[in-house]
Amino acid sequence: MRAFEYLRELPRDWLPKSLEHGIKSPSNGELKRWLLDKSIIINGKTPVPSDEITFPITELVFFPTSKRRTTIVKD
Repeated sequence: MRAFEYLRELPRDWLPKSLEHGIKSPSNGELKRWLLDKSIIINGKTPVPSDEITFPITELVFFPTSKRRTTIVKD
């Protein structure tokens, strides 16, 4: 599965809120931009939207260098 497809299929409640147009769930375009800007780490890697990701996903980090850093870890 590609990185963008994986993020698109996640429940929007699990994702950090967008600050672009008010505090809302991120749009598909924002998810793609986050990947292109290297703002998402999946299993220790920063994929672009078309990169294949491997399962299981054990770590998902949004905005790793920001105050808004959000980490989802599966034990």
